Amino acid sequence: MRTIVLGLGNPILGDDGVGWHVIQDLRNQMAGQLAADVQVDVAEAAVGGLELMERLEGYECAILVDAIQTRDGVPGTLYRLTLEDLPTVHADSGHNASLKAALALGRQLGARLPDRIVIYAIEAANIREFGEGLSPQVAAGAGPAVQAVLAEVRSLAPQKG
Repeated sequence: MRTIVLGLGNPILGDDGVGWHVIQDLRNQMAGQLAADVQVDVAEAAVGGLELMERLEGYECAILVDAIQTRDGVPGTLYRLTLEDLPTVHADSGHNASLKAALALGRQLGARLPDRIVIYAIEAANIREFGEGLSPQVAAGAGPAVQAVLAEVRSLAPQKG
């Protein structure tokens, strides 16, 4: 199953860069740990909407890692989400399209997009101030995110039996 693991966010906006940090740690831990029949591309991206949809084209599965801010969330908390868990956001232009809207448009246009999309979101404390480091709570949440993504990728391997 052709899979992409994509860390999202802006690496110079504090906790918004947690997806990039998780991907860097994931690369270090993945080396030699995956079955040969699991084809996984690992990358970072500072895109959303239509650009993100285009980045997912040609994959059967996508695992996204990003920061999130919820109303009463505790920084560092890890969430496993699917597209159904995301709110439907209507945008005024294609530049601001939500992931759900961008995927729907891409499918209407015939793009080969993943049937399986999983999102690992880490509750962020600060995503508005410039800085390359993570807050201590979010940095602590990055380790469990790496392990969760590794487990998700391993679950894609065909079962021997």
